[in-house]
Amino acid sequence: MKLLNKYKNIIGAPKVAEIIKKARPLRGKYILHVNATYYGGGVAQILDRLVVLMNDIGINACWSILKGNEPFFEITKTFHNGTQGEKIKLTNKIKKTYEDLCERNSVFMNFNNLDAVIAHDPQVLPLINYEKQKKVSWIWRCHTDITNPNKELWKYLKTFIRKYNHMIVSDKKYLKKDLKIKQSIIMPSIDPLSDKNRDISEKEAREELKKLGIKNLKKPIVSQISRYDHFKDPLGVLAAFSLMKKKVDCQLVLLGNFATDDPEGDYMYKEVKKKARGMRDVTVLANIGTPLSVNALQKMSAVVLQKSIKEGFALTVAEALWKRTPVVAGNVGGIPNQIIDGKNGYLIKSIKECADRTVEILKDHNLRKKMGDFGREHVKENFLITRHLLEYIDLLVKTIK
Repeated sequence: MKLLNKYKNIIGAPKVAEIIKKARPLRGKYILHVNATYYGGGVAQILDRLVVLMNDIGINACWSILKGNEPFFEITKTFHNGTQGEKIKLTNKIKKTYEDLCERNSVFMNFNNLDAVIAHDPQVLPLINYEKQKKVSWIWRCHTDITNPNKELWKYLKTFIRKYNHMIVSDKKYLKKDLKIKQSIIMPSIDPLSDKNRDISEKEAREELKKLGIKNLKKPIVSQISRYDHFKDPLGVLAAFSLMKKKVDCQLVLLGNFATDDPEGDYMYKEVKKKARGMRDVTVLANIGTPLSVNALQKMSAVVLQKSIKEGFALTVAEALWKRTPVVAGNVGGIPNQIIDGKNGYLIKSIKECADRTVEILKDHNLRKKMGDFGREHVKENFLITRHLLEYIDLLVKTIK
C-alpha cells in the first residue's frame, strides 16, 4: 500500500483505511481494462493512475488497448459523435469493419483467467462476443453523453450492451430506461499526486510556461485545454475572446492534443489556427509540452474555459478547479456536477455569456480568490481518484461472479 498511503495527507488516514478494508475481497482477482488508446483524452489519463492503484491494494489489474487502423478509428469516431446525437450513416460494411477488428483483437486478450473486464466506450463493445466460457463479469464503462444518442446507432450498440452484466455512466442523465442491465453512476476523477495536478510553485509554473513559448505574464491568461474536437467548440472560444478583448486587456492560450483514436483532431486544429491568424494575444498550441506544462497553465490562468457544446464529463474542469482557478464552461453533460454556478465559476450557454462571465471574473480579484478556494474544496470532496477507486471496489465486489 505504498502508493495509497501517499494520499493520507490529502484525504486522511481513515479514508485510506476504508479503501484497504473494502478491497480485501478483491485481493488476487484479475481485472482487465480495455479501451482504444494509451494517450489523449480523459479515459487514458484515468486508467494510467487507476490501474496502478488497483495493483497497489492487491488487485491484479491490467490495461490493454485495441490495435486499430485508420478505417476503424474513423468509424469509432463517428460512433463517438453518434452517441452524443450526431447523424451518422450506418452500413453493413461499417458494422463488419468494426466487429472484425474487435474479433481480431480478442485473439491477443486471454479472457479465460479473468474475473472481470471493464470495457471503456463504444470502440470495444463487441469484445464480449469472444469470451467463450462466459465466466467473466463484463462491465461497460461509457464516458460519453448518451442523453440523446443517434437512434439507429443506439439500436445497434444495444445488441452488444445487453450482453454486459453492468453499465457505468458519469451522470444520472445518462441512465437508460431502454436497457435492463444494472447501471451505476461513477463520476471520473483526477489524481492530485500526478504531474498534471500536484502542487507546484509559481516559479516552477513560470518556467514551464516559458517552455511553451508563453513569456508575457503581465496580461492575465484565459485558457482552454482540450482535445481539438468540435464538441469542445474552440472556434466559439476564439469568438468569445474577441468580445473579451473589447473590455479587458488579456491573452488567450488554447492548448490541446490529438488522441490516437481521433482522426478529426488535426483537421480541427488547422481550422482553429486559420481562424486565429491575425488575432492579437492568441496562442494556439498542439501536441506540445508535458503534464507539468498543463498544470502550470491551469495554475497561472486567471480563468479557464471549457466551452463545450457536448461533453461526457470534462476532467479539465476539475483539474483547473483543483489549482484554485475559476472555470467558465458550457452547461452540458457532466460539467454542472463540477461547477456550482456563481461559487467556483459560471455555467454558460452562448458566446456572449462566455465572454461576459469571464470578464466579470477577470475584473474582480476577490471574486477570483473566493471562487478558487471553493473550487479546490469541491474537487477534494468529490473528484479525487481515491473516491473513484473506492466506488470501483464497491461495484466489483457486487459484480464479480
